[in-house]
Amino acid sequence: MILLEKCPVCSEGGLVKKLDCIDHSTTKENFTIVSCETCGFTFTNPRPKDENLGEYYKSDMYISHTNNTKGLFNWLYQTVRKYAIGSKVNLLRKISEKGNHLDIGCGTGEFLNACKNAGYNTKGIEPSELAREQAIENFNLSVSENTNLNQFQKEQFNSISMWHVLEHVTNLNETIGEFARILDQNGKVIIAVPNHKSWDANHYKEFWAAWDTPIHLWHFSKETIEKLFENHNFKLTKTKPMLFDSFYVALLSEEFKTGKKKFIKGFVIGLISNIIGLVTKRGCSSTIYVFEKKN
Repeated sequence: MILLEKCPVCSEGGLVKKLDCIDHSTTKENFTIVSCETCGFTFTNPRPKDENLGEYYKSDMYISHTNNTKGLFNWLYQTVRKYAIGSKVNLLRKISEKGNHLDIGCGTGEFLNACKNAGYNTKGIEPSELAREQAIENFNLSVSENTNLNQFQKEQFNSISMWHVLEHVTNLNETIGEFARILDQNGKVIIAVPNHKSWDANHYKEFWAAWDTPIHLWHFSKETIEKLFENHNFKLTKTKPMLFDSFYVALLSEEFKTGKKKFIKGFVIGLISNIIGLVTKRGCSSTIYVFEKKN
């Protein structure tokens, strides 16, 4: 296990226990989540060693890197994902002219292919062999297994996206530091991550599915992710709620809490969380953040 003594965002040592939650998807092991007393950054601590993390992804419930449509839940997920891809491409068009785009954790390649069809020169990174092979075979995409960003040249890209990937990255600060190097002067970064300050997170507490310990190493809020990127000379320019995520997370959370898929209750909780998140400053279950390099 890896135990951090200092906060990765502010480097202070005052870490306090926030809660314990189990790995609902695979091992049923218990993990601790801590928060920094200085800046509020929250993360899983201790966590498994990097070489052991792969074991915690071996679950039928982990569907984001597959095209599995078996069962109503998976079918709903894949249907919403198709709709969301168009919304993501539209967001990219608004913030970055057609150019070189890198999608980190591109999965089976649907979003990256939509970017290619929209006129972007695309590259992807995907460590999952199954997902990567589908992206290459289905869409003829350029996708690398290598997750080390030093494979790319200085200022090679105009934009980078990570859709629910940053929370999985082991080398957090090194990764964002590399963003600054491989992006051009006006480069943009699109980051989508869960928001642990959402109403549904507070409602479900240790059963909140987006804790997803231990594969979610870092747990973000608007304040902490903004501070993290400021440390690497980026400024926050836009936020956008991911409204569908609240329903997905609530459905999973209900199953973790009760052992049953309660579609109606999950839908109601997701709706409540979205309404509260939109009318207050708490935010929704997941948020998209757009950062740009400071000149």
